[in-house]
Amino acid sequence: MVRTRIVSPFPKQFSDRQWARYVKQGRELVEEESSLQFRLGDLSLKMVEHSPHNIGRGVFLVLDRYADTIGINVHTLMSYRTVAHAWPPDKRAPGTSWAVHKALAALPDRFEVILNPPEGKDRWTEDTALSRAGRLPHRPLTKDEKLDRVRTLLREDESASEAVESLIQRPDVAHRVMSNPSNQRILYRAHHEQRQEAAAARFAAAHEPVPSDSEEDYAPDYEDDDETEAAPREEVRRREPAVDYQRASSEVLELIGSGTTFLVDLQRMIPGLHVSEFTEREVRAVLDNHRRIRAALDWCDSALSTGDKSMDDELARILSEGDDEP
Repeated sequence: MVRTRIVSPFPKQFSDRQWARYVKQGRELVEEESSLQFRLGDLSLKMVEHSPHNIGRGVFLVLDRYADTIGINVHTLMSYRTVAHAWPPDKRAPGTSWAVHKALAALPDRFEVILNPPEGKDRWTEDTALSRAGRLPHRPLTKDEKLDRVRTLLREDESASEAVESLIQRPDVAHRVMSNPSNQRILYRAHHEQRQEAAAARFAAAHEPVPSDSEEDYAPDYEDDDETEAAPREEVRRREPAVDYQRASSEVLELIGSGTTFLVDLQRMIPGLHVSEFTEREVRAVLDNHRRIRAALDWCDSALSTGDKSMDDELARILSEGDDEP
């Protein structure tokens, strides 16, 4: 193992000699701790030998009772046992922490790997050992490690949605995400599908089947009094459904749903518009967008009426136009 001169990373606070002394003392304590962890693991292996016949509930029951008796968590003791079995005494690397041995324990070539720290390093750290074993480091440093950590944490849909919601509330993050055309398409598609589902639900609710003749639907009765006659009962007429939404194709429902969504949105937005605050350019942009919408509606109506879905050059030009320049 290559030994390098220890240089203080905080020269204003510690001299090289002071830092080296603290490092020496700390490493000695880590070695003592690692020695105790290995000794406890070895002791558990001595109590109950590690073999195919001794793996399972029986071992856990013995070590669980033993761990309680000596004042240690049974899972901690089981971890010591596993690492001690993976690293026989003659294969353990002196001066290397138990945590590093644990991180590398699953590697088939661990006995060779532990003797060769990463290039440019004089010893293994727990994080470099975890990375070497293909696991997430506790303190991710590279971009890939950080992304792997995020992907692992966001595997649950509920946690992922809350995390994304928090992130997009940061304007700088939201701007960078939305500057990617691929992300724009993904978000637009998800939003569009959500709106379509809502519109289809509204359409279905508005076109429930008409009740049968035996199911008369009347307005409430009014009681007679001395001065006025009872108001005649008016039958509430229910609109015939435009289509059988249970049998209609998805294309029909999507077309109706798109239009319904557009109408509902306008009915919700228009009464609350602060038109006086709009600039002339903003008004022109909205009107120009509506002009394109009308052109698209005319095209759709023509396709439905004639079956001709082709688009002429003028229509293509209108639909592809951007906002008017000032």
